[in-house]
Amino acid sequence: FAYSMSRKDLIVRKFLNIAFIFTMYFGGGIVPYYMILKNVGLINNFWVYIWPNIISVYNMILIRNYIQSLPNDLYESAKIDGANDIVIFFRIVMPLIKPILMTVTLFVAIMQWNSWFDSHIYTSSQNLKTLQAVIYQLLNKYDTKMMTSAAARMSDAANKNVVTPDSIRMASTMISTIPIMLVYPLVQKYFVKGIMLGAVKE
Repeated sequence: FAYSMSRKDLIVRKFLNIAFIFTMYFGGGIVPYYMILKNVGLINNFWVYIWPNIISVYNMILIRNYIQSLPNDLYESAKIDGANDIVIFFRIVMPLIKPILMTVTLFVAIMQWNSWFDSHIYTSSQNLKTLQAVIYQLLNKYDTKMMTSAAARMSDAANKNVVTPDSIRMASTMISTIPIMLVYPLVQKYFVKGIMLGAVKE
């Protein structure tokens, strides 16, 4: 869809751009959004973390702008060779937009990895809870316990077996950071600039 929106010869391109950008500034609210996800079967479904972000307008704009930065000579050369839009998209555009696709994928992955809200609202199964949602539940549990049982807290502290919210936060910071540190080196090469250098020779 981002490829279609990047083409200047698309008749309704301007109208669609305005319509999609409008939805970024004026949302329908969380209740209608929840009902839509429920109607399409994404509530209590692992895909609720993925599909809504795949069709994100913001991500579409990022990919569209990247495609627009590609030289027009690529398309003209392909059309001279007899390629249609489908061939151009799969044979030329897709290989060249891997950097932005990996960038968007990394953005979405980090956002969902650090988010507890989607898991808290759209899933009730404990098997579908994200790490941040579990940490959120633990922090609430220990905050409540420490506020309501001062005597027990003092006893635990004396015995050196107390688990405080601060210790959970520090441990969760380490746990939540490690996967990102392991994944980033694998996709770092896609961030290298100059992917188009020498792609077209005038």
